[in-house]
Amino acid sequence: MPTDVPPQSGGQSGGQSGGKGPADAWSAFSLIPAGVLVWGVVGWLLDMWLETRGFVVLGLLVGAVGGLYLVWLRYGRS
Repeated sequence: MPTDVPPQSGGQSGGQSGGKGPADAWSAFSLIPAGVLVWGVVGWLLDMWLETRGFVVLGLLVGAVGGLYLVWLRYGRS
């Protein structure tokens, strides 16, 4: 064998090299609605369980802030 070249992992770009692109943008964008959805449902369930109002709003806010924080952690820091 002339040279030993390690096989590339599956994927279109030959592995995750930290490049910026549409996949990173969609990943960053999806964190915010996912957080809002998950924590909104948690708040709604708490409202149904405790027979209150307000946890759903708190859950939506926590989800939005948490999603933005995760985007900052993953993509905002250098």
